[in-house]
Amino acid sequence: MRIAIVGLSIEIMLASPIPTELSAVQRYYADEILNGDLWIIRGMLERLAEDAEIEIVPLCWAKALPGGPLTASAYEEIKADTLKRIDAAGPFDGVLVANHGALEVAEMDTDADTDFVKAIRDLLGPEVPISVSLDLHGDMTPGLLSAATVFSVLRTAPHRDDRETGRRAADQLIRVVRKGIKPKKAAVRLPILLPGEISVTTSSPGRELYGALPEFDERSDMMEANILVGFAWNDRPWTGATAFAVSETSAEAARSAALELAVRIWAERSEFRLKMETAEIGAGLEMAMRSELTPVFISDSGDNTTAGAAGDLTYVLQAALDDDRVKDIVVAGITAPRTVERLMAAGVGADVEIILGDEHLSRPRTERRVVAHVVACGSDLDLGGLKPEQSRDEPWVCVRIGEILATFHSYPVGITTPQHFQAMGISPTDHRAYVVKLGYLHPEFEDIVARHILLISDGVSQLDMSRLQWSRLSRPTYPLDQDFAWTPEQGLYGD
Repeated sequence: MRIAIVGLSIEIMLASPIPTELSAVQRYYADEILNGDLWIIRGMLERLAEDAEIEIVPLCWAKALPGGPLTASAYEEIKADTLKRIDAAGPFDGVLVANHGALEVAEMDTDADTDFVKAIRDLLGPEVPISVSLDLHGDMTPGLLSAATVFSVLRTAPHRDDRETGRRAADQLIRVVRKGIKPKKAAVRLPILLPGEISVTTSSPGRELYGALPEFDERSDMMEANILVGFAWNDRPWTGATAFAVSETSAEAARSAALELAVRIWAERSEFRLKMETAEIGAGLEMAMRSELTPVFISDSGDNTTAGAAGDLTYVLQAALDDDRVKDIVVAGITAPRTVERLMAAGVGADVEIILGDEHLSRPRTERRVVAHVVACGSDLDLGGLKPEQSRDEPWVCVRIGEILATFHSYPVGITTPQHFQAMGISPTDHRAYVVKLGYLHPEFEDIVARHILLISDGVSQLDMSRLQWSRLSRPTYPLDQDFAWTPEQGLYGD
């Protein structure tokens, strides 16, 4: 049995002002995939390796930090390369595709994940099974449901189950090949916007909804049932949550499971709200300074680089400078390439006048002149062998402005682990507070934090959906629209 592994996994925010160029994409091939301990793929490899009859053929996988639209030229290059490698290395008994589900391409008016998987399907023909893994923050379309054979979706947010998700994707593909079955699929699109911060699986109702999925999987004739909360910030007709299921042989079983899941989700729609501690910027900083528990991690949710925001905003840093009570705080991950260039040219130990806010791209400039003392700088972030989902080698500078440490970066960065701070010479636990450009905290921070405060800050990833511009989203959609009748049958599609 020959199984290929490919994928294009990038979470895209259409409103982000910095496009994702080909140079921003990390591409892995052959042995790099086998030995790279790569997200999702490592679980696929573990399951495939358990079967001595399987020949694993790792071809190519592309990944980038979430950001603005992938350029059309970059997408066409990656897609063409993927198809060429599949064609040259075939034939295959099955193909594993490691995607995200929120891919968007500039100038493309269709869902890019659908386009990518459909291109693979067109090349392979109708008989070769395709198993697709997705992030739960991805979207589903009728075309994507049709193009793939089976699916596996992350079931935790913050994400802790990429290995298990990869294993399930591979296991389902093996079952399909061995049994020669042709699974039946059904999905229900729910008209609801669920940004990740209100749909975490560590609190209700996400905890119960995702916790029930194994019960669906255990039903007779079922392959797997899943929930996609979707990528809520993109103004697209397909944006929304999806309940879907795949059965070994029964279209009715798949429809029944998808409809049942959709009923459960819709019934809980008003319960999807922020359950973590939240505050406006000024109040959140004050709470952190008064906290008896340390360290306090503070999320600048409106400028969340792991959702695709540019990380360019200095609103929180400027607010901290305005408050004399704010001390012993690190404000990390500000994207400001011109500032980085000037500070690096001056060198460690220099005092340099810089203008905060003059590199704002996603929101209006709020210029403020300050003197920054250069503490450290580097050409990349050496994470000591750690390969987090979000990483890119780019220059950075750490400065002290009064009582505040701040880090500036020449390109958006996802600071998601203690190692990111350590790579810049900053202790990840010894300071009173840390501001990170995230929404919910990633697991590595959850494990060390004493208190977490989420700021309701402005930016392209802000959590008040009513403040964003909507023109293409299918309406009515909750919570933008409140009083409308809807039944799961209205959103049903599939076999």
